[in-house]
This record gives sequence, C-alpha cells and structure tokens, in this order.
Amino acid sequence: MGIASRMESHGIPGTIQVTAATYQHLQDNYVFQERGIIPVKGKGEMMTYFLTAKKRPDS
Repeated sequence: MGIASRMESHGIPGTIQVTAATYQHLQDNYVFQERGIIPVKGKGEMMTYFLTAKKRPDS
C-alpha cells in the first residue's frame, strides 16, 4: 500500500492530509494546519499536515 493510500486511511473525513514531503513542495501555494506525528501502518511515525486553502496571489 502506498503512502497516499495510508494518508487517506489514517485521515479524518472531509480533510486532505499530506506528508511532510508534500507539505514542503506545496507550502508556497497552499495553507496548511499541522496535524502532528501519527503512526502509519507499515511506514512508522510520520509528520502530517492538513491542507486547508489555496493561498491568494500577492497583490
């Protein structure tokens, strides 16, 4: 099972949960809320974040 599937199965309904690596790639364009470290079956403990919004372009 891949990491994306694990994020979905360990997530909270109605949210988008991402790994720290995904957060690092997207943080300039999106707003995130830190969820914290969670145990992920087959992967160990992982830092996760919730994607909450797209950032507005600078005016």
